[in-house]
Amino acid sequence: MTTSENYVETNPSYEGLAARIIEHWKSVIADATTFEEPYEHIYVENIWPDDVYQMLRTKLPPVSLYAPINLKKWVRADGTSTRDRIDLTPENIAKFDDDLRDFWTEIKRAISSETMKRLVFEKLKKDLSLRLNVPVDDVVGYDAFVGGTLTRDTAEYRIKPHPDGYPRIVTMQFYLPESEDQEDLGTSLYVREPLHRRLLGKGFREVKRFPYRANSGYAFAVNSLPERTSYHGREYIEASAGVRNSLLFAWRAEIPTRDATSAVTITATEKTL
Repeated sequence: MTTSENYVETNPSYEGLAARIIEHWKSVIADATTFEEPYEHIYVENIWPDDVYQMLRTKLPPVSLYAPINLKKWVRADGTSTRDRIDLTPENIAKFDDDLRDFWTEIKRAISSETMKRLVFEKLKKDLSLRLNVPVDDVVGYDAFVGGTLTRDTAEYRIKPHPDGYPRIVTMQFYLPESEDQEDLGTSLYVREPLHRRLLGKGFREVKRFPYRANSGYAFAVNSLPERTSYHGREYIEASAGVRNSLLFAWRAEIPTRDATSAVTITATEKTL
């Protein structure tokens, strides 16, 4: 698979940015702890170089460029959306002003790199072996498609526990909080309750919630096996909580025609870094 030919040439002021980010990830992701329960996942702090994280916060595109994801699913009583997005496709990035376009081209290039895929897949390889039905030693080299989206979750947004569906194999989210007061807005991991609890209306139990902290992110192996089902979601966001900004990426075993469970849109995988 080759580098997408649709990328806009990057401004010299950002020359080498993607490569510098990759070098940082080679350290922090490689050193991250893999948690095996309730399914394989990592949570990484200081996941970006400090200056890059500050740029991520200050170089978010204008709110006017975001669009509702699903006004049937994520909508308030007044008809306004609770979850909006910008797909980081080459076509959408090309619509940004020059500085934002060049910056987000480099961010997309870093995350979409083969190096990044291998770093993440290495941390989650046991569950990915089950997901892909391949030997553990073959997971890191498994070819995958990646895509990403900037998301804005606002008052009254929530998403019930769900596993993400095939062909998704890894979900990764980078947190971009507005303040330290938002730490409770992280994604939750769940396990399905036993049948007697489900009969009482208690279908899932939250077992972990990632801290929604500055310069942090998580990734998990998507799975549908009964003992490893990757149930995750987000509890109701109160009006006082502010905007939940994030950068959401996913790898898939093939390009789907539609993703019903999240904001992520798939494009091509970068192979040059």
